[in-house]
Amino acid sequence: MQANSRNLVYRYSILLGFILSFTIIFPLPKSYAQEQKKIIGHVVDEKGSPIPYASVSLNGISVVSTDRDGKFAIDIPRQGTINLHISALGMKPLKKVISQNSASTKIQTFTLVEDVVSIEAIEILGLSKVDQVNKQSFNVTAIDAKKLHNNTIDVTQLLNRVSGVRVRESGGLGSQTALSINGFSGNQVKIFMDGLPIDNYGSSFQLNNIPINYISQIEVYKGVVPIWLGGDAIGGAINLVKNTAISNFVDASYSYGSFGTHRANLNAGYIAKNGFTLELNAYKNYSKNNYWVNVDVVPDITTGVTISDRVRRFHDQYDNQLFNFNIGVSNKSWADQLLFGIKLGDNHADIQTGNRMSDVFGARFKEGNIILPNILYHKNNFLVDGLDLKVQGSFNLGEEKTVDTVYRQFNWYGESIPKGVKDWSPGGEVERTLYRYKNNNANATANLQYALNEHNTVYFNNTFTSTNRIGDNELQPDNDFYKQPKKLQKNITGLAWGNSLIENFVNQIFIKHYFQHVHAYQVNNGIYSDYEDTRNYFGYGIASSYNLSPLTQFKFSYEKTYRLPIDDELFGDVVNLTANPQLKPEHSHNYNLGVSHTFQWDEQNALLVNMSGIFRKAKDFIRYVNSATNNNGNMMQTAQNQRDVNNLGGDLELHYSYARKLHIVGNITYQNLRNQTEYETSSTDVSIFYKDRLPNIPYLFGNADVSYQWNNVLLHNSSLRVGANMYYVHDYFLRWPSAGTTSTKETIPEQLSYDANITYSFANGKYNIGIDARNITDAILYDNYMLQKPSRNFNVKFRYAFTKK
Repeated sequence: MQANSRNLVYRYSILLGFILSFTIIFPLPKSYAQEQKKIIGHVVDEKGSPIPYASVSLNGISVVSTDRDGKFAIDIPRQGTINLHISALGMKPLKKVISQNSASTKIQTFTLVEDVVSIEAIEILGLSKVDQVNKQSFNVTAIDAKKLHNNTIDVTQLLNRVSGVRVRESGGLGSQTALSINGFSGNQVKIFMDGLPIDNYGSSFQLNNIPINYISQIEVYKGVVPIWLGGDAIGGAINLVKNTAISNFVDASYSYGSFGTHRANLNAGYIAKNGFTLELNAYKNYSKNNYWVNVDVVPDITTGVTISDRVRRFHDQYDNQLFNFNIGVSNKSWADQLLFGIKLGDNHADIQTGNRMSDVFGARFKEGNIILPNILYHKNNFLVDGLDLKVQGSFNLGEEKTVDTVYRQFNWYGESIPKGVKDWSPGGEVERTLYRYKNNNANATANLQYALNEHNTVYFNNTFTSTNRIGDNELQPDNDFYKQPKKLQKNITGLAWGNSLIENFVNQIFIKHYFQHVHAYQVNNGIYSDYEDTRNYFGYGIASSYNLSPLTQFKFSYEKTYRLPIDDELFGDVVNLTANPQLKPEHSHNYNLGVSHTFQWDEQNALLVNMSGIFRKAKDFIRYVNSATNNNGNMMQTAQNQRDVNNLGGDLELHYSYARKLHIVGNITYQNLRNQTEYETSSTDVSIFYKDRLPNIPYLFGNADVSYQWNNVLLHNSSLRVGANMYYVHDYFLRWPSAGTTSTKETIPEQLSYDANITYSFANGKYNIGIDARNITDAILYDNYMLQKPSRNFNVKFRYAFTKK
């Protein structure tokens, strides 16, 4: 422990040295700090909405970009003429001569007007403001979720439309999901809500139970992640921007669909003239999930002989609700926003299968709840002009529970027989348990941004997460397993320097420090003993972009990054994943190269082309493998390290639009993850799996959608939109390609499915109705080996949306 302490001190000394060196290189003289005048601005459009990432130039030199709220602060010379130039994609540039007397601590508002000429392509393509996020130096795709608020899709289905992204589900509503970005999946990809990590919020608040109306925007960072999203992502990050508004609003919806599916959602916000603020988000999900599956059935359980049949799932009910409430103040001199809130929710999920469809259950289930108080403080120009601060934190007091107490064997007809009687105790379908636990998760983040001078900006982030799993199994009160420590602490600190000295050329260089402490257990000859491990790492990277023209951009980014294991990987999930307390962190060198260009032939036609290439060189790559069967013969999985893995791939996205009515969008992704572990740990022979493609990971997939919109149909200020979607995934092997013969290899077959939708809005979007048909060809679909997804289904949605300006 002393060595670890010395190592930590040493590494933090390096970080402090970096900061001091930075200060020397970019000094801020005392006279400058005391006497330098500033312009503090807020860039908005004609409706008063902020314009993020607008370029602000001073006397012909590119200086800064506005932040996510459209705000900036720049120094001005003490003498001479001040020519301010502000530009943003699709807006007319604003040129203004500023007098010396205009500099003050008060925020000046600068309004940009839409550029009819340059905005044509943007309007035709329907990219709106999310394209400002896409123009960052990072490899990022932003999606305007508001455009799909009338559809019955959820967040996972929307993410599946993004190039390079796959969300693999083990079943229907509420089933387990694994998010993948360019081949890096699961916990290698971090999920945030308004910049705060939510990957340990428990089962009551996860990607596939969050309705689309809960979200206004989704930002998908592929590979390199900006430091303001503090965390240890190795493959990318998803940032969900909650559906809030600067004005008073109500957004309510209800949908009903096949398999007894009901989904309701309510979002509301209120800001009084004195700044008093209320926010409410609530939703309810329920489904029987009794969709049709094609399986091998054991009609006579006593013989074990199988026949093929098409049956309904009979034990897969899902019930989930969540209530989120925030209260506080906004638009004060001492706080742009100060909110205190709480999330309350729970869920019940029947467990129909294990990791294979042949493991069929009829009584197992899991439950969870979330009790999560949180706080948010945000202030631009905090203490000094140009210094922005955002602090937020949460603590989850929720509980998770797995129940398996019925010692019977079921078949797909819902029939069962007793398994028999064990000598020592009754059993369960997998393992007799009534295990409940609390993870006691804590999250806290702090973001600072400060303009050192007219050419440089410093960014700082610190993200702390902690887990202390405490559980018990009342059916096995003396089992030593449940008494073992399961504690995990992680802290990630990031420091970045942004530079925009050269016009149209933006750079951000950053370093990160990763800290992890695990207090768990190890087993030797059936005897438990304490296991503690402390690790410290440094990562670094750069993100650059160059705008050749308003419609052409080049991007490059690189980072050396680490991903620290999470609680489920270390301690198991007590369902299908077993513990591996000694799992190593994974790290990777990530390279991204991208180019985007918009072609515009006339005022009716525009085509956006996005191309990107990736290369990942990973060490101790974490992947899930089928480890062994348990005492009852059910297949379990374990998170394990694969020492060397490379990934070379890319994606292509096309978006064509005609007259702002017809939209055709398509993308395709190829990712070639290869095992570069030439020698296994205990062998001097070259591994037979050397240079094999990693199994159980799709490597070629894509999707396309087309939509057409008519305006003023039947009613004035109405719109009718008809759309269709297609999803494709190429077949891939479940296990190593070099293992076994072609005839015996288990394969996840090629997937091809089609969806269709119709939405109708009237009264300027106040009243809305949407109808969706999914998997209309009734194809047998898998994301995981032989775990079938829902058959053909239909859904209808009613929505009311009102905003008071």
